[in-house]
Amino acid sequence: MPFSRPSKEQLSALTPMERVAFTVGDLSSRHLGTASKAYNTVVMGAMLWGASCRRLRVHGLEHLLRYGKKDCVLVVANHRTFFDFFVITAVVYWKTRLSHRILFPVRSNFFYDHPLGPLVNGAMAGMTMFPPVLRTDDKQKRTVFNEYSVQRSIEELAVPGTTMGLHPEGTRNKGPDPYAMLRARPGVGKIALSSPHAHVIPAFVLGMGNQLPKEYVYNWLYADTHRVDAMFGPELDLSDLRREPVTKETSQLASERMVDAIGALAARHRAQFGPPPVTG
Repeated sequence: MPFSRPSKEQLSALTPMERVAFTVGDLSSRHLGTASKAYNTVVMGAMLWGASCRRLRVHGLEHLLRYGKKDCVLVVANHRTFFDFFVITAVVYWKTRLSHRILFPVRSNFFYDHPLGPLVNGAMAGMTMFPPVLRTDDKQKRTVFNEYSVQRSIEELAVPGTTMGLHPEGTRNKGPDPYAMLRARPGVGKIALSSPHAHVIPAFVLGMGNQLPKEYVYNWLYADTHRVDAMFGPELDLSDLRREPVTKETSQLASERMVDAIGALAARHRAQFGPPPVTG
């Protein structure tokens, strides 16, 4: 399907570096879908296997096994580390029938505003960390461009056979309690309510750290004591909210429902397993 393009006003909110990086991600999404899926299946698949194959434990997989290659699935998860959705990608690749067309909208910091960002995005994820979500102190610019990012995410999720991962908390939780949840933000709720065909699945991921080399060491030498858990819950029922107009209020309610569902998975994990060691 044709994707909308940002207006001149929306593009003006980006720095020159962000415009270049956005253009690369945009072209990849529009024209390199097959190549990106193949690249990720081989390269990202190998990276994920090396970092988590011996220590990944999946709970609630039946909630994903209901869906196939043509289904659109929106996975909403907690956000503790840079690699949360890499864990979810591993589950999708290895254990489900879902399509390998996966997108993770990401904060523009580093991946879009640093010269190395697009290279890392391309090398590690085949440019699937797209579209960017602007994080700038200029509220007006942030609002203007992120309206486009939300709309583009809705359009991407309308493509049959798309899996998208989003964090309804909106930012990484750096607090000491791995089971705590931050306040819900309305953006993810708006995407979900505007995508009635998409199945919204909550997920809770715990055990990965932010230093990828360490993850390889833990996987091969200390898998028993540095496990990675991925818990999935049943599809969220948003049918009542989807019957209402998509407003900031209904979007906020949808996001809050997501955070509550993720929090319930976190509570279940705490009760059953307790926190894994902090991996750094």
